[in-house]
Amino acid sequence: MNGNSKIATRTQAVVRQMAWSQALARIAIGTGMLTQPAAVSKSWSGHYDEEASSLPTRAFGTRDVVIGLGTVWSLRRGHPVRHWFVLGVALELVDATVTLNKRERLGITGKPDTWELLTAAGLAGGILVAAALRE
Repeated sequence: MNGNSKIATRTQAVVRQMAWSQALARIAIGTGMLTQPAAVSKSWSGHYDEEASSLPTRAFGTRDVVIGLGTVWSLRRGHPVRHWFVLGVALELVDATVTLNKRERLGITGKPDTWELLTAAGLAGGILVAAALRE
């Protein structure tokens, strides 16, 4: 194995570890959204309305759990996973758009909050894994 092959192999190991990390984070965050929608909604928007927020929060949670579990399932079996990240990036773009609209609508300026940072991290990480993964 030449030097370039060793670097490529190490790089792919790091990218696959990133894929695992993102999958587990999606499962954890999604589970929180499913089981504690009030706490999640309050931390994201500052308030919670059971009638207006419960269903969408749980839907987002379900989405993230499914993507995370699908990624873990594929990783454990050595199957391709890029499609999970392409899907995740598409959904994170929707999340980012909603988040930016929230900031504009509420007149929020300054530093991003935790959920905005999670959205940005999910988007950036998903793009990186989807682009770097060699399958």
